[in-house]
Amino acid sequence: MTDTANTPAAAAPGTPPPGGPADGGATTTAPRARLSTHAPVPFAPPPGLGANLVTLLVPPIIVFALLLVGYAMARANLEPHRQFLMPAGHALWSEAFSRPEVRRELFDRALITLGLAMAGLAVSIPIGIGLAVVMFRAMVLERALFPNIVALQSIPTLAIIPLIQTALGFGTLPKILIVAKFTLFAIPITLLLGLKSTDRDVINLFRLQGAHWRTILLKACFPSAAPALFAGLRIAASLAVLSAIVSELFFLAGRGGLGQMIINSKIDFKYEQMYAALIIATLMSVCVYVAFTWLGHRLFSDWHESGGKET
Repeated sequence: MTDTANTPAAAAPGTPPPGGPADGGATTTAPRARLSTHAPVPFAPPPGLGANLVTLLVPPIIVFALLLVGYAMARANLEPHRQFLMPAGHALWSEAFSRPEVRRELFDRALITLGLAMAGLAVSIPIGIGLAVVMFRAMVLERALFPNIVALQSIPTLAIIPLIQTALGFGTLPKILIVAKFTLFAIPITLLLGLKSTDRDVINLFRLQGAHWRTILLKACFPSAAPALFAGLRIAASLAVLSAIVSELFFLAGRGGLGQMIINSKIDFKYEQMYAALIIATLMSVCVYVAFTWLGHRLFSDWHESGGKET
């Protein structure tokens, strides 16, 4: 028989354990949480106007300074009788930018080149969007059109110039077509990628509601693909001015733009004016790119990461 006299009885519910305050034992205190180590960290305040200007301007200024240093070093390595091929900064100012007639010619020819670039974009943008929609609509058409778009981009411009001259002559239309050829490729490629990246659940939701494919395209696919489209438009815009100048190098009939001025200045050994035209063409290309970038940020900054909105 088991001796239960010395066996402690089971504690009743609610009875404090032995050694607690009821029997005079030591009190056990739970450790306190250190709330200070888990204090919320506030967001950093948004940068001010000065910080934004520094972030925006300092990197391109540094790169531009490095380019100037490289240009000066390359000019210094030339023989003295060949340094006219790379004019110094004071020569650019005295022989080009400071002369009213040269400034007027630069302005007039820049307008012509800009008009060619915008006309070429006006042709390539709707055609590129239409090609992307057609390829997105049918896989068979994508397989048929996509290789031809790549092939068109791969054909050297010099190889098709005789065909264009024979068919269209030497007027303005051939120049616009060359600009359209240069700027077409990026638009359907990026837009098609954006259309294919649309959330399938959203498309299925529209289909469950019996929506027509045009409704799905306009209200689901195009809003989702718009940032990708503007990425292609920025690429095309940066190429538009370049392609306009290239077109003027092949079609010299009539009054041309900056491309014709570059050729004429080189022939006349006016290298200061040639470099001035190159500088204006570069600035114009950058401005067109920045304009499309600004437009994209204005459209998408509230709802898409590509808008560059700070969080």
